[in-house]
Amino acid sequence: MLQYFSVIDMEITVYANAKINFSLDITSVLPNGYHALDTVMQSVTLHDTVTVTTGEPGLTLACDAPGVPTDDRNTAMKAARLFYEAAGLVPAAAIQIEKRIPSEAGLGGGSADAAAALRALNQIYGCPLPESELLTLAARVGADVPFCLTGGTALCKNVGEVMAPLPAIRSYVVIAKPAAGVSTAAAYRRFDAGEALPHPENDKVLFYLARGEAAAAARYAGNVFRTLAPLPDYDDLIGRLRRSGAYHAEVSGSGSAVFGLFADQAEAELACDALREQVPFCVLCETADTGTEIK
Repeated sequence: MLQYFSVIDMEITVYANAKINFSLDITSVLPNGYHALDTVMQSVTLHDTVTVTTGEPGLTLACDAPGVPTDDRNTAMKAARLFYEAAGLVPAAAIQIEKRIPSEAGLGGGSADAAAALRALNQIYGCPLPESELLTLAARVGADVPFCLTGGTALCKNVGEVMAPLPAIRSYVVIAKPAAGVSTAAAYRRFDAGEALPHPENDKVLFYLARGEAAAAARYAGNVFRTLAPLPDYDDLIGRLRRSGAYHAEVSGSGSAVFGLFADQAEAELACDALREQVPFCVLCETADTGTEIK
């Protein structure tokens, strides 16, 4: 595509919201070798802050978290390059990421940053790409990026490109991440080897969520990665969250973060305070209606 240089001096800051998986199942292996997922995702107010400044030729990225790549391995950088290519523009942006979402937690931090970069750039240049094309670009970046672009509450299938919105879940959310990490690749190998799994009943999850009954839906929810990539902390953390009043507690994504959903703010605050003494990362937030918020 022919590229044009457009000098626009502008700065936009976007909150890149994390996500949790209310329920997550692996249903099959697709012809391209990727695993097909059937999951209900929920945005939360825990967020990274992504600031995009345009005007100077070139494309750069900086991040305040050590160890986060700032080259083309970063999903936000990949998303920005795809945007400029699709819009027919010469790259001219500096991306700054303030990380608050822990890495390797199953909370979609990198995907959220990529979605925020797409949202910011499209806004700066006057929305040259329709939402449908942004979603197509998002799917090229990574499996969770389309959801992180739109956010809210949604059923996501295959590798995240098939989405259907669901009624909003309104809850306080406690997210706790133990120090240990998990291997997503090893978990998929166990699935491929025919590991026996307790699957969530996502049809019933959807039935009750469609009625606005999240607590009832939680009785049928689950996450196969809790079996495929287990950590010793999981049962203890989930048990403590439930005893503290969470109507739903589960692993998010492939781990290693665990979340609890609370109807009562005071119970959520007490649970979060208690878990901060046990794990290196614990935060209280809320469910959110969007994945990217321009500030």
